[in-house]
Amino acid sequence: MMPANSKRFTLCSLERFSLALLMRAGVPEERALPMTQRMLDADLLGHSTHGLWFMSAYLERIAAGQISPQAELQVIHDQPNAFAWHAHRAPGAWVMHIATEELLRRVGSHGVVSATIADCSHIGCLQTYLLPLVEKNLLVTLCATNPGVRSVAPFGGSDSVLTTNPVAWGIPTRGAPILIDQCTSVASNTFFKSFAAKKHMLPEAWLLDSTGQPTHDPAVLQHTPPGSILPLGGLQLGYKGFGLGLMVEAFSLALGGSGRRQEPDMYGQGVFIQVIDPDCFAGREAFLDEMDYLVASCKASRLRPDSKEIRLPGERALAEREQQWVQGITLNEEVLSRLHPWTEHFDLPFPESLPH
Repeated sequence: MMPANSKRFTLCSLERFSLALLMRAGVPEERALPMTQRMLDADLLGHSTHGLWFMSAYLERIAAGQISPQAELQVIHDQPNAFAWHAHRAPGAWVMHIATEELLRRVGSHGVVSATIADCSHIGCLQTYLLPLVEKNLLVTLCATNPGVRSVAPFGGSDSVLTTNPVAWGIPTRGAPILIDQCTSVASNTFFKSFAAKKHMLPEAWLLDSTGQPTHDPAVLQHTPPGSILPLGGLQLGYKGFGLGLMVEAFSLALGGSGRRQEPDMYGQGVFIQVIDPDCFAGREAFLDEMDYLVASCKASRLRPDSKEIRLPGERALAEREQQWVQGITLNEEVLSRLHPWTEHFDLPFPESLPH
């Protein structure tokens, strides 16, 4: 059932609308298209905070010069199985589109290909970049972070040093792929902003206030001085998430040579992506045999008394994608209200919604 105060739209109508908005903001069509596709993919997969919800932020950043629609990529290093680029705040989804094409071009000859991208504008939902690669039976690692944001404290500390540092893996199988996309903190910055906007308390003490005391109050992140987010694992096991967060920093910032020591603003990201062709190891069929056995074993596990099913990472998102692809994409009232000022600014009518 569609949520109250939501509307449903065809994918094609939203794609035309998004393209028109971005192009009127000065983004060339060939760069606006991957930005549009990644936002709509996020909505299809059910990650609405990284779908068209983010359009208003992109348009604001373009107007403020924090995204550079015409910026060209700078090659820092290039060899057959690895390359490093500096993006100079070019549109993140376009940069990732070009990088994905380059990875696919090289991996057939080299088996493992890795890339770093420094000073890229926001790339959006990591999970949306996995599908084009796992569909070709490639194993994918993708991580990204924003060196201008500090919101997560190191384990045992009170002061924010890292941010929520997402990491994603795409794992092919003969059935639905496994699509892992998660923060290395207990939750994302957007998650806590949503609770704070609604003035709701958190279900657990997932934050620290500015004195280092655990709290359920999301408003502490807006205090002066601000509180901080706990690493994945929380107060007791947060050393696990802290370690993963450091890994994301090393791969997505340090390898690219552009990170926190430059004290950048909050609008650039560092990215690491690697693709592996199983044919260059024990072979694709052996890989898929093992993964299919693992998936079947997970599904055969007896359910806990409080559990209805065992879902593998990405399974819910892929089911929602399939449903919305046929029935249309649902946009909630918050997304529509964020887009409304831009439809007026660019004198661009909003698409007609589908009947309920």
